[in-house]
Amino acid sequence: MIGQGNEKEKGRMTRLRCYRQFILFILSCISLGASERISSKTYVIVSGNVACIRRLNGTHQVGCSSEINGNVGVLHYINDTDSLNWLINSGPHQPYVALLTSLNFNRDTVQQLRNSKKITGIIVIHTDDSATTPLPDSFSPADKCPGDLYGLYHNNQEYGNCKKVTWNEDGNGMFFEDFEFPISIVTNKNETDYLINNCYLKFNQPTQGVPREYPLCAVQMKSRMAAAKDSETCIRRTNTPTNLNPDKYCDALGDKNVIGFFKDVPEDYKPEKKSIILAMARMDSYSLFENIYPSADNQVSGIVALLAAAEALRKYKDHFDNTTKDILFTFLNGEAFDYIGSTRMLYDMDKGALPLKLKMDHIDRIVEVNQLAYREGGKIWIHADPVSRNDPNISSEINDMISTILDIGKNLSDIVGAVDQTQPLPPASTQKFLQKTLVPALVLTDHKKTFTNKYYNSRFDLAKTISAMVNASDNGYNHVTDQASNLTVAATLLARSLYTLATGSPAPEGLMAEQQSVTHMLYCFLISPNCDLFKQVIPPAREAFDDLASQKSPYPFYVSVYGQINNVTRIIQRLLTHYIGTVEKNHTESCTSSEKASLQLYNYLWMAGPLNSDNKTRTVTCVKSRVTQTKAYSPAFEITDYNGWGGFQYSTWTESSWATNALLLRVFLIPSKAMETSILSGGVILTLVSMVLIYFLNKKADILFAHPRPSSL
Repeated sequence: MIGQGNEKEKGRMTRLRCYRQFILFILSCISLGASERISSKTYVIVSGNVACIRRLNGTHQVGCSSEINGNVGVLHYINDTDSLNWLINSGPHQPYVALLTSLNFNRDTVQQLRNSKKITGIIVIHTDDSATTPLPDSFSPADKCPGDLYGLYHNNQEYGNCKKVTWNEDGNGMFFEDFEFPISIVTNKNETDYLINNCYLKFNQPTQGVPREYPLCAVQMKSRMAAAKDSETCIRRTNTPTNLNPDKYCDALGDKNVIGFFKDVPEDYKPEKKSIILAMARMDSYSLFENIYPSADNQVSGIVALLAAAEALRKYKDHFDNTTKDILFTFLNGEAFDYIGSTRMLYDMDKGALPLKLKMDHIDRIVEVNQLAYREGGKIWIHADPVSRNDPNISSEINDMISTILDIGKNLSDIVGAVDQTQPLPPASTQKFLQKTLVPALVLTDHKKTFTNKYYNSRFDLAKTISAMVNASDNGYNHVTDQASNLTVAATLLARSLYTLATGSPAPEGLMAEQQSVTHMLYCFLISPNCDLFKQVIPPAREAFDDLASQKSPYPFYVSVYGQINNVTRIIQRLLTHYIGTVEKNHTESCTSSEKASLQLYNYLWMAGPLNSDNKTRTVTCVKSRVTQTKAYSPAFEITDYNGWGGFQYSTWTESSWATNALLLRVFLIPSKAMETSILSGGVILTLVSMVLIYFLNKKADILFAHPRPSSL
């Protein structure tokens, strides 16, 4: 019987332990749920937060970063001079997070806030609503002389450092500043309204200049970047593993160039010297904020004009034979970051790593299209290099090229003008090619001297600022804007000029760009990539269509980090293939959906094709062309023991990496210091009392929690 009693007692104790564990589990779940509810009631997450990130080059770090756990400050809305002066001179609750309008976010205001030592972060309102985000008269975070250090005129006593022309007079250089605090934009109008009305006006707005009492509304800004100092240091730290899971501090910028030879040639074709016209445009830009790179005038206008010219020339492809020159359509990437794409193309020429083992010796002339949307005096302006003119033969050929284009322009409403011969080239990829070898070269732009684009490399270089804004609809897709009409004429000028330069004959009168194609390209690049033109050229796979359908905004024109091909690069390759390629019927087994780089003479791509009459299905096509990708990746990151980090030979730009939870912006209320102290004191007292109580309970546990002894017989 005694044994049976012990067994019963053991069973009862086991059940008690199970009950206690179950109760603890339930309490833990309740506590977890309660903590999540408390967190959701304490913080309001701002999801439309887009951060300024950190980038590095061979000598400096630029951009923004926060403290490890974020920067916290009281929100202060600055919408005029008085509110700015109040924060700087009177605000007692520092540190502050300044909320700025699009008109107030400029270098002067930021510098005043920085010098005050009172701010710990800046938020900028940037929505699609023109009332909350009015366009400033100008805003360009680039410097006043873009690309000069790596350009043709670096250290040139006559032309270097923009001595003749200050190209970007509106440049404030903010992109190249190193900010010790986070800066973000908020793109959601409801969230900006919340920050202003429910946070600042409700809790923080001074009353007749008198600061409000606690509680105050504060913001936590978190955008912690992993990289620091410069690219050399960052790459070295990344390449020196310290544990089994090595950290990655930064990635080199880079992507792919797109090149396409125009002529159809036999399989054994070898180019001769001076047999190729190089027709170029640039693909990338930058702005202060991650993933906001619209680039309407800066790059899209030139890209669209060159693609439309390629399409127009295809109708006269049979005019190009072994007696004519070939045209190499080239779209360069990474040019905004010290000419990554052009530098790499020249490097690969020296290494024999391009299709046909292309060399500079094969290039006869260069024509580059740059910004084309804001025409100064209603004209497209021809620029040439004055240094090249020191060679009489090259000078004569340049004059012939200019004369040819001017004559063509006279028949197109006299839309072309030539700048003074003593004026240097504007920032352009052509400068890098002329650094290598002097050849006759022209750059076509919308500005005679200083940029007419007031938003160069900024978030305001939008469709609406170049008169290309339409609704995201079928009607908008087919609506011909003023800009579409202007770029159609520019593309016609370019097509006829390339035809004459390549064949030596006057261009046919029927050689004209398609206005509808220009209209569609502007819509797809600047309004919505989920458009029929892009659907025609993407791979015939459900994933490709789903990806387009998921795009809620235009593709960003940013080179990004090397390793994954950008959407813009892929779509430009496919558009160029579509425009100058040939639909293949006999060798479809060679077709692929991949846009990989290739050294083969011909490449084949599957495309979804145009809509059929039922408006549901498409005619899938296999397109043969001489279009491919080449590297746009600085040799500085491939050369073993590279020691030119402080020089100006190769681009050294990298982008800092960051953790998945490193970007955060949330709003909450903070109590006064007295209340914080009282809460802390109460917590400490409660903890001490609890410890004393637990001590005595443990001391008397044998009395308080005594178990009845089993009865014995």
